[in-house]
Amino acid sequence: MTGTRLAGLEGTNPLGFLGALGVQVAFASTRPRPRLWWSDDIPPRAVVDNEFPIDRIVDQAIPVFREWSKSAALNPSGPGGLPLAKGDDLKLARGDIRVYLESVQENDPAASLSASLVAEGSVDNNGSAKPTDLYFTAGKQKFVAMARQVLREVTPDEVSAGLTGPWTYASKLPSFMWDVIDDRVYALTAIKPSDDKKLSNPGVEALAILGLCLHPVFGTRGRTLTRGCSGTWKKGHYSWPLWCKPASLDVVKSLLAHVHGSAVDDRRKWFRSWGVSTVLQTSIRRSRQGGYGTFAPAETLWQDSRAPQ
Repeated sequence: MTGTRLAGLEGTNPLGFLGALGVQVAFASTRPRPRLWWSDDIPPRAVVDNEFPIDRIVDQAIPVFREWSKSAALNPSGPGGLPLAKGDDLKLARGDIRVYLESVQENDPAASLSASLVAEGSVDNNGSAKPTDLYFTAGKQKFVAMARQVLREVTPDEVSAGLTGPWTYASKLPSFMWDVIDDRVYALTAIKPSDDKKLSNPGVEALAILGLCLHPVFGTRGRTLTRGCSGTWKKGHYSWPLWCKPASLDVVKSLLAHVHGSAVDDRRKWFRSWGVSTVLQTSIRRSRQGGYGTFAPAETLWQDSRAPQ
């Protein structure tokens, strides 16, 4: 099966996976839309329909990034357009969560992103919003402000480089720590990782922000549930499927909802018929001080016996 191979987006790396989802989200308001699947390389690479070459993806993504950077979802505000307190790091007061979610109208370009960041009624012990499990920033890092900056400043060349690879880690734009190499437990360097300036690949980071909107959150007592995530805040997991058959955006949404770590035992008999080739899982690690998050290297939960080993 031929298609446009997005060699920079490796399916075994959560950042590459989220970036591939972001490619589809970038075309969500257009016709036609690209279908997405994964190659049988080791590691698997994202592939989209031939009608969507790299240049077309970049030309579509850049205006979407700029539009999202100005959206209500990434500019939390209340009545009169005044910024909400602690909106830039999503530490919204209980009452401000509804204000924020209601401010994001259905026609907002990033409306689905707001529903993937916080959920009404889901707060921590301090009464502040408990964000998505995929929120890895802490301290001086303010997630929403970082997202606006990346979406506003990423360049077409950086998007193209992220799609084609290899990643060069040459930018000083913020990183959301979704890349497995950010897990510095295994770092072998001559200096402390904390003293090493983090560089990023903003083209993929920007696409991953779009991909995050396919992971809505749901509020429960004492816990914010995130699609694809399980466990606790401090000891969690993120799991995701890879598939070998071309899938539209709607089909991908269904796969993300039905194929995840906690569903493997109950639904594995259907995976092959759905075109799923592999189900992967990574641990979510958070530092004891500050709560910064990272992904551990991925492990295979299930693999089609006919898939490459």
